[in-house]
Amino acid sequence: MPLVTVALFVLAAGLLTSISLMSGFHLLMAPAILFYLPKYRWKKFPKSGWALLFFSLSLVLSVLFNASDFSIPMKSILKTKYYWIGALSIVPFSFYFQEYLSSERKNKMLKELLWTLLVSASVATVSGLIGYYTGYNPLRMATVSSARNGGLFGMVMTYGHSIAWLSLGVAALAFQSEKVKHLISLRWLIFFLCIFLFGLFTSHVRGAWIAFLAGCLVIHRKLTVFGVLLLMVCVGGLSIYRSDFMEQQIIRRGSNEERLGCWLGAIKAFQEKPVLGWGYLNYEPHSKSIKQKYGLPHPEFGGHAHNDFLEILATSGVLGGISFLAWIFLWLREIKMRKDLGTSLVTPLWVAFLVSGLTQVTFNDGENTFFLMLLYSLSMVLGRESENVSLKG
Repeated sequence: MPLVTVALFVLAAGLLTSISLMSGFHLLMAPAILFYLPKYRWKKFPKSGWALLFFSLSLVLSVLFNASDFSIPMKSILKTKYYWIGALSIVPFSFYFQEYLSSERKNKMLKELLWTLLVSASVATVSGLIGYYTGYNPLRMATVSSARNGGLFGMVMTYGHSIAWLSLGVAALAFQSEKVKHLISLRWLIFFLCIFLFGLFTSHVRGAWIAFLAGCLVIHRKLTVFGVLLLMVCVGGLSIYRSDFMEQQIIRRGSNEERLGCWLGAIKAFQEKPVLGWGYLNYEPHSKSIKQKYGLPHPEFGGHAHNDFLEILATSGVLGGISFLAWIFLWLREIKMRKDLGTSLVTPLWVAFLVSGLTQVTFNDGENTFFLMLLYSLSMVLGRESENVSLKG
């Protein structure tokens, strides 16, 4: 299984640093999936996995149903690979973690993967912070907007939500430090958490802040109280230093009105095509005309729905919406039923993902989707070592 090993390290290194590395993960995982599909005992495949596969199929059907409205339908169909590979990665991961690796080798592998992810994410955050304060990102070797920290990618919303999820994961590990001390010490977890929280704050992505705090409620209520107080201090301090900070980065009246227009536009799009929607990734090209048609706010602003569920309803209709909800809640149910360390670590991230999706489309954002699909597929495999062999023969 060297292919899976390389794939995991490539993704851990690239999750917040390189789109090319993340694409490499798909290239490496695809042959591993194809090799193990015939060997897998499908009775053990989780129900949430079937729901995710059905959701993926609904996206393909939404494109085919609206094929005449796409210049290149296959382009959108190929982008559904994030969800196909996310669900089917459970197959090679099951063999890899439950059979191929001994307990000692698995712990060593998880430790190295965790450190790879934390170090690479720290590098991305520091490069973004340098850009935030100087206007020049040294790793991108490019001039960037210094108003907000966009990490290494320079995409503020993408970075903000990714670093919020990662910060939450590190916080969850810190609260379970005794159980994960063989992987990383509490001192290092606090060190990385401080870096990530600084990156999260300087991204000024309000939805990501709220998602992080919502996830903290699951970890420990006192952590949320501390987070709110820390955020208030940081916002207050920066408001004194920059008189326009509150208006430009917190209130942001124009941004709020634009989001409202996007939400209402997506609802109207769904009402027009309720069964299979307008086609995967096809609401955005029609958003302006739909808002103009119904006299909605900011018709000049075109974009996605700025809400995961509304985007799915607008692009894949009831079929996509129901299968998406089925996947989300079956995933939580399967995690909760285990009542193990994975439950404590994954549940806060599940909550944060849902909250992130209230104000931003993260599920269609490739970089965020890599993070989410890796979290899902690994959560379906790790912690299930007591089960019987998942492969035929």
